[in-house]
Amino acid sequence: MARTEQRRTAESLVEAFNNMDIDKIISLRSPDCTNQILPRSIKLPLQGNAPYEQRLRFLQPIFENFSLTVEDILEDVEARRICMWLYAKADTAAGQYLNEYVWILQFDESGKHIVSQKEYVDTVMQKEFYPKLQAACWAQGKKD
Repeated sequence: MARTEQRRTAESLVEAFNNMDIDKIISLRSPDCTNQILPRSIKLPLQGNAPYEQRLRFLQPIFENFSLTVEDILEDVEARRICMWLYAKADTAAGQYLNEYVWILQFDESGKHIVSQKEYVDTVMQKEFYPKLQAACWAQGKKD
């Protein structure tokens, strides 16, 4: 079965993250794309492209050698949606970053642009790791 356009876009998104090519990441999003980090209990606001890009540029120097590995991918062509289960790793001032994500991507009719991204994160890891990362960054003079 041939890969759909939205599948190629999703794979391009992972590749762009693996290369930390923020311009490419943003180019795969529609102008009004939103990003929501979940679960809602962590109370992070819905982000449009500008704040999402700003967050990525802030995090880029903190997470060295960032890479994503796709563990599983589910696609609903008719609904223009893809769900990806990903493992992330990177080197940081606080040690190795290991996390899991589930991305739910909604695409435009062409399949070339993401119109909505919901990103579930491992909240246990977040709770344990981010205070250590913040302390290490402060010690190195990098402020959050």
